[in-house]
Amino acid sequence: YIYILREVSPPGFASTTPDPIINVTSGSNITNVNIGNVNNRGEISGTKFNDTNTNGIFDPGENGLANINLYLDLNQNGFLDDGEPPTITDINGEYSFQDLPPDTYIIREAQNPEFDQTTPDPIINVTPGSNITNINIGNVSNRGEINGIKFNDRNANGIFEPGENGLDNFTLYLDLNDNSLLDIGEPATITDEFGFYSFEDLPPNTYTIREVQKLGFSQTTPDPIVDVTPGSDINDVNIGNFSEFSFL
Repeated sequence: YIYILREVSPPGFASTTPDPIINVTSGSNITNVNIGNVNNRGEISGTKFNDTNTNGIFDPGENGLANINLYLDLNQNGFLDDGEPPTITDINGEYSFQDLPPDTYIIREAQNPEFDQTTPDPIINVTPGSNITNINIGNVSNRGEINGIKFNDRNANGIFEPGENGLDNFTLYLDLNDNSLLDIGEPATITDEFGFYSFEDLPPNTYTIREVQKLGFSQTTPDPIVDVTPGSDINDVNIGNFSEFSFL
C-alpha cells in the first residue's frame, strides 16, 4: 500500500517538510521518515522605565516602572479595544507579549495621567520563531512635589537659621482659589514632629502655600508661591513663624 503521512499541526507550529508518501511492502520496516516543524509565533519583551533625564534611553540607574498597562494596538486607533493583547509590567517594569502570529505590531501604553512617554510607540515586525528583546519604553512623571520646614523664627528675621527648630502640628494647604481659606478639595498637610511638610503628586501648576493660623503665632515669611513643573521635586520651601511662647 501507499500511504500519505500528515500531521495535525498544534497551534503555533507549521510544517517545514512535505507530507511523506510511503510505499509499504510486505515485511518492510521503514524508518527515518522525519517531519520538520517550526514555531511560527514570536515574542516581544522589554522594560517600561522611569526616564529621569528624559533622553529616551534606558540609562544605568534608571528604574523600571511597575503596574503600567501596555497593549498591541491592532487596529491602530490609539485605544485599547476588546480583543487586543494587553499586559501589565511587573515589579521590575518588565513586560512581554508572547505567542504572536507573524505581523507588524504597535505597542502603546494605556493612558496614565501621571506620566508622559519619552520614547515613540515601538513598531515591531514579528517573524516566525522570533524573540525580540529590549524593546524599552520610557516614561517620566508629569507630577511634582513641594516640601520644606515650618520653623520657629526666634528672631523674626524670616531666615531658617541654626538653632531654630521645626514646629509640629501646623496645618498647611494649597490655596487653589486664592481666597486665603482652606476649602473642601484643597490639598492640606500637617507638619510632623520636626516641622517637615510635603505636598506630593501635584499636577504642573503655580501653587500658593498658606497656613491655618494658630493663636500665639505670627508668620514671618511670605506665603510661598511655587511653580511646579513635570517631575520637579522642590525642596526647602521653609516657612517661618514667630512664637510669643518662650519655651518654644
